[in-house]
Amino acid sequence: MAEESAEQTEDGIRDLYDDDGEGEAAAQAVLVRQASARAMHAIRRVRELEAVGDALAFGHITSTAGQRTYIGRLSVIDSDADENDEVLLVDWRAHAAAPFYRATPLDTLGISHRRHLLYDLAGTLTGYSDEVFDARTMESTIGLRGEAAIMAALNAPSDGRMKAVVATIQAEQDAVIRAPAEGALVVQGGPGTGKTVVALHRAAYLLYNQRAALAESGVLVVGPTNEFLTYISGVLPSLGETGVVSVTATELYPGIRLGTIDPPAVAELKGRAVMADLLAKGVAIRQRRPQADLSAWYGSARVGLSVPELNEMFVTAQRQRTHNDGSAEFRSTIVDALSYRAYDPSFGDLDEARAAFRQSPEIDRFMHEHWPMLTPEQALNDLFGSPAILAAVGASAGLSPQEVALLARPRVRERKLPAMRWSDADVPLLDELLSLVGGAIGGDIDSERTMERDEADEFELATAYDESDDADDFFDSPDDDEEPAGDKYWSFDDLVAEEERLEEQRQLLPGQRREGSR
Repeated sequence: MAEESAEQTEDGIRDLYDDDGEGEAAAQAVLVRQASARAMHAIRRVRELEAVGDALAFGHITSTAGQRTYIGRLSVIDSDADENDEVLLVDWRAHAAAPFYRATPLDTLGISHRRHLLYDLAGTLTGYSDEVFDARTMESTIGLRGEAAIMAALNAPSDGRMKAVVATIQAEQDAVIRAPAEGALVVQGGPGTGKTVVALHRAAYLLYNQRAALAESGVLVVGPTNEFLTYISGVLPSLGETGVVSVTATELYPGIRLGTIDPPAVAELKGRAVMADLLAKGVAIRQRRPQADLSAWYGSARVGLSVPELNEMFVTAQRQRTHNDGSAEFRSTIVDALSYRAYDPSFGDLDEARAAFRQSPEIDRFMHEHWPMLTPEQALNDLFGSPAILAAVGASAGLSPQEVALLARPRVRERKLPAMRWSDADVPLLDELLSLVGGAIGGDIDSERTMERDEADEFELATAYDESDDADDFFDSPDDDEEPAGDKYWSFDDLVAEEERLEEQRQLLPGQRREGSR
């Protein structure tokens, strides 16, 4: 096909230069493009077939009606000039190939015979084994039976890499490989039982069966070490799939510096499933429901929003998928509401009002305190570096005080975060936080607070706002007898006082600890 299309393309281009007729030249140009497309498709297909080796077929099945179907690593279809398609080889992931793996003497699935083809490392056919389910329909029953094909494959020489077992998949393994894709699928078993190779075959099956759905997201293989990834590297390409990314757990979140070594107890704790709940609560606690009216200056006029109005915007923003999306929505809604309230068509336009409120220091203060933008690094640094926040969310997530103490570490100022050394156990936590807060890996959040971050530490800045007299004019803390419904309101004054109390309590002997500690 490639040679024929290339000749047509060459002849067509020559005709274009020799033909003076504009209409005929345009028609010929279309034919040239079509021939070029056929040539490119043929070349890609040849490379695709060559990439999986010479042993494309590894067996065939014969139906009770006598129809033979060859099973292999890829589908191969022969189309003649009359557009009559003949299926030469069926992809092992196709539904038509399922009887090759699922058929048993008690449930033949409509087949009378199954043959396994055996190859050496060079891809040369060395033998075969047969399994006969209905001898009446077979001319010959000579050959190996049952487990012979599997034993032959297991006894074959190895080059030190994991092999595809696609030719010898058993019914139980095939059930795992072709299981429905809804939700997580956990493959369990003892060492050497084939968990990894079955999982890789499942990845290849999903890429074949749901290619449209996985075209954008792709497949990520996470392994314990680079040596392990090298060991399994040949499995998916041998199954016709090359668009898969393989990484170790420490490579899940690039753009950070590693080097800190966690004690075993800390690393084990960070690896528990409960950490997902802890991180989610650690992000949620940074979304603090407004308890006081918001006022902002627009020129010489002061414009405000009441607590009920702010709370309605707050609840709407909580419907966003990630923390940062909610923060951007909350700020944008506040800016729009204040702009419409301050806008006077006689003296200016709405865009000018929006621009003024986007730069409002009062709104910046409000957002820092109630819903700050966060990077995963900021979120984890603030969580583990703030005893008060860690104690609050740790208890809520079900961690003991001893476990909370294991996670605590000194907080690093935001300006020094790019140079911070993280531990291997921190990487999956940062990866989880990325899905919670949103944003790009290793980059500044594209938000209206990026410039402020360069000037000061936001966590400390929000604390200063909460403690300052100027901030009190805008953000009054709730009265003691006006405890809001739901989660406890934590102002930054509360956090600072709680951290000081916890630090003081750590310095006391066990018998000297004060009553009422949380």
